[in-house]
Amino acid sequence: MGKNELIQYTILIIVSCNVIGLIFTLVSIHVTALNRFKIQKRRIKPITFYKRLPLIIFNISLLILISYLGLYFFYDYGLFVEGESLNKSSTFSIITAQLFLILVIDDLYFYFLHAMMHKNKFILKKIHYLHHRSIAPVALEYIYVHPLEWMSGYLGPFIGILIISLFGPVSIFSFWLYQIIRNIHELDVHSGFKSKFSKWIPFWGETEHHDKHHESLNGNYATTFTFWDEVFGTKI
Repeated sequence: MGKNELIQYTILIIVSCNVIGLIFTLVSIHVTALNRFKIQKRRIKPITFYKRLPLIIFNISLLILISYLGLYFFYDYGLFVEGESLNKSSTFSIITAQLFLILVIDDLYFYFLHAMMHKNKFILKKIHYLHHRSIAPVALEYIYVHPLEWMSGYLGPFIGILIISLFGPVSIFSFWLYQIIRNIHELDVHSGFKSKFSKWIPFWGETEHHDKHHESLNGNYATTFTFWDEVFGTKI
């Protein structure tokens, strides 16, 4: 499998996840029978979402571009390998460990970035508050953010990959699994629907955790793992 194929599969994963997110969002805002499963009583008007859609599409395009550039250059520097290039007896454990480390490093980076954007009043007003126009968000509004915020926030996984690469090459499957989990999780925590399954996973960020952040504007800065808010005293 060459570099171009790795990039194509990555783009396919990103597009597929967000197409699923778009379909899920459209169903959630148009099928009123689903409102009884929502956390908040507030409702977004479909026209409001459609007005936000151009920025969402633009940011998805940025997501694809940054992923393309990251893979293009990291691959040339030998940071990525395919699963079959790893030790056969430990492929699964290596991919799992790398996936977990990317998620943890990315979420720790995001926690501090997110908290800073709330505590710095200038950045909150000029950049981050755009995302908080969604007081009762729907799934695809996870990416309704200022492009500068989106680009800075997406550095997290690549920081994780760079750190892991100090000890050996990173499996492309670890990165692909990260993309799938992170995208689906963001869609979930911004969906506004009450958690059914994620609340049973220890320290996993469920919809209620992030929905409180949108409702109150402060606290619950972590996204993937809630223990950062426990550790730093910002849980609400």
